Amino acid sequence: MNVRLPFGEFKPDQTIAGEFLRQCRNVLASGDGRYVPLKALQAFSEALDEPFAGGYSAISSDGDGYLLVGTSTALVRLSGGTWSDLATGLATTYRWQFQQFGDYVVGVNGGTTQEVDLAAGTAADLATAPTGKSVWVVGDYVCIGQADGEINKVATSAFRDHTAWTPGTDQATEQVFQTGGAVQGAIGGEYGVIFQRERIVRQERTGDPVAPFQYAEITTNYGCSNGNTIASAGRTGFFLSDRGFMAIDDGQALRAIGNERVDRFWEENVGRDAYDQVFCAIDPRNSIVVWGLAGINGFLLVYNFALDRWTTARMAFSGILAGFDTSTSLEALAVTYADLDALTISLDDARWQGGDPRLYLFTSDDEAGTLTGDNLEAVFELPQVEVTKGRRSVVRQVVPMTDATDGLTVSLAVRQRSGDAASTATTTDMLANGYMPIRTAGKFIAPTVTIAAGTDWTYVQGLELVMSAGGRE
Repeated sequence: MNVRLPFGEFKPDQTIAGEFLRQCRNVLASGDGRYVPLKALQAFSEALDEPFAGGYSAISSDGDGYLLVGTSTALVRLSGGTWSDLATGLATTYRWQFQQFGDYVVGVNGGTTQEVDLAAGTAADLATAPTGKSVWVVGDYVCIGQADGEINKVATSAFRDHTAWTPGTDQATEQVFQTGGAVQGAIGGEYGVIFQRERIVRQERTGDPVAPFQYAEITTNYGCSNGNTIASAGRTGFFLSDRGFMAIDDGQALRAIGNERVDRFWEENVGRDAYDQVFCAIDPRNSIVVWGLAGINGFLLVYNFALDRWTTARMAFSGILAGFDTSTSLEALAVTYADLDALTISLDDARWQGGDPRLYLFTSDDEAGTLTGDNLEAVFELPQVEVTKGRRSVVRQVVPMTDATDGLTVSLAVRQRSGDAASTATTTDMLANGYMPIRTAGKFIAPTVTIAAGTDWTYVQGLELVMSAGGRE
């Protein structure tokens, strides 16, 4: 008989036996219960002079896309694969955070706040603004968290003026929270969602020029463990609390997204002491949010918020950035197209402006890159399955439910009792009919399927066992 074992959800926090994947590496969740390959990080820029310490993509009013990156001493811009300095000799305390406001980008890092003029392509100190650790925009106001070093203070700019910050003048304000602890970060938009260490607050515009904002407590049961874990997609925010991964919808409805699925797995692989090294970003193309611990053996936890499913990845990287394609300059075009006069596409064509959503990762050498290389090695591990209740299962062949035709390794770890040491049988040979010969027997079977790096495949759904029921011994 043939028994199908579909690859269910990735829930490593579940018990050793069940229907959920215990390992699901270097893939993305897809529809119909399928998984698709994750591609390797492919660099497209030269290396930064210093390690990546935060970045941002912006689109100017004329449609041009910009990729900005902060390091410990500089603010740089990418153009044609080359980094050019916008500001140097800077002193930074924290990782950079940025926010666009019209044709300007405001950047904070604990040191002097910076202003990038997108139209002019320049940067300068924004000395009138407070220092801060986080920055966001609500309506026509720029907001800075941990303003001037006060961890529980939020400063808001004057109305439609990111350069004016005097409280009480032109609607600029300061708000010092008496409870809730440090302001970890925030999500902006038509309203703000402010994440403190021990609570979450909604920031609402009032329309009153004297008191343009009011702050309403959403919950005291959840706070944000670290500002590096905050991201948003549409009207939903994502963050890591002391109770695990959470989502907040429409600035008010909280829901747990990692409970009994990946929360304990995250703690085991990352740990709270490493949260300052964590990066978080949204990939709108694939409807995913990524949390990652940078390093040579970097760890990525990936949540598909459209499908409510998790996966993981391992690769070397130094940072993550949600952004857009950058604009292509005439100089860069000239490198690709030797004769611009013979170019059949207009130089004013929108394709040269950039602006398409992208997820950027930075290599361990601090080069900007995208996940566009060869397919990474994919690994799926199922928990112990008692295929024929109370009986041994005699397996003679396996059939991977995938369009891969080579590069496959299937291992079956079998036990007679759940607590016994496993005996493992492995096959790498696929016949022309898609079957892979293997011979093993046991009451409990734990399959592992590996697809080698560089293998050409587009989906995988599970594993089919060609077997018969044995005795009860």
